[in-house]
Amino acid sequence: MGFSDESRHSCFIMPEITSRLCLSSLSLATGLLALSLAAPLRAEPVFEKTGWIGLGAASGQDEEFWLGGDTSWATTGDGLGLSFGGFGTVGRDHETYAALTYSLSDGNRIALGNPRPAFDLFARPQISDVLLPEALSRSATGFSRLTDGTLTKNDYLPYGLSYGGAEMAVSLHYVEDYDVTVLSAGGSWALNNWRLESAVELVEGDGRAANAKLQGSVALGPGTFTGSLFYNEANDAPGAVEMAYRHPLNDRIALTELVSVPFEAPEDGVALLGANVYLRGSASLDLSAGYSGGADGGDGLAGAALRLDF
Repeated sequence: MGFSDESRHSCFIMPEITSRLCLSSLSLATGLLALSLAAPLRAEPVFEKTGWIGLGAASGQDEEFWLGGDTSWATTGDGLGLSFGGFGTVGRDHETYAALTYSLSDGNRIALGNPRPAFDLFARPQISDVLLPEALSRSATGFSRLTDGTLTKNDYLPYGLSYGGAEMAVSLHYVEDYDVTVLSAGGSWALNNWRLESAVELVEGDGRAANAKLQGSVALGPGTFTGSLFYNEANDAPGAVEMAYRHPLNDRIALTELVSVPFEAPEDGVALLGANVYLRGSASLDLSAGYSGGADGGDGLAGAALRLDF
């Protein structure tokens, strides 16, 4: 989902070639979209897409309406192509991705531009799927240094390259205005009844620091339990644990109970209850309520959103 905010987000390439890549990416995307509309009977779609978009409102520390989500789009087939996407909400709190790609026959893809960092492709915090605005306010926990920097700093414009697919990925990015280099890698695998994901990120700037995370998911009763450990040194945040349990209430409603607690400041934790009310097709009404701690004594949280999953 491409959000526009020129002061902080663009096609992140060296200044002298930024405009050319932006125009090339836009032209390619427009042409491919026109081709897909002109050939509705084509067996394979031009784009593969994952993620979701939503329109909602949330109350807590700030009351706000939001339009946003977490999406990725990529051209199908082998050879040259394009990928783009976004994470966050329209306005200041978002990151956008755009890259020229080369897809290999083994399913892996090489991307050049501003691809999503490998660290954010695996073991993602579950809170972003329950109450997006609260996840954005806690971007230092479980997200890449690049994502947290883009959401919290001005002119934090990464560019780089990545390689990988559904089971593993590596990426290398550079942020020129801050002289920061970020190398990250991640992967997922099955172990008995568990699905495990992990990622590590090395950040070189004023000093050296790292982020790391490990996540495991397992079927438990009628639902799925997901536990995550986050080490957030490079984001200058304490380590944290997150636990979430998602399960159906009936054939129309699914519930998620979630707790995320920093080890060094448990009073800053958050507890949420989310409900997905399925409407038609891939549309749902998402409702959430909970409590977020903090130095000011904490806040009650509530949210509602219309959501469309891809």
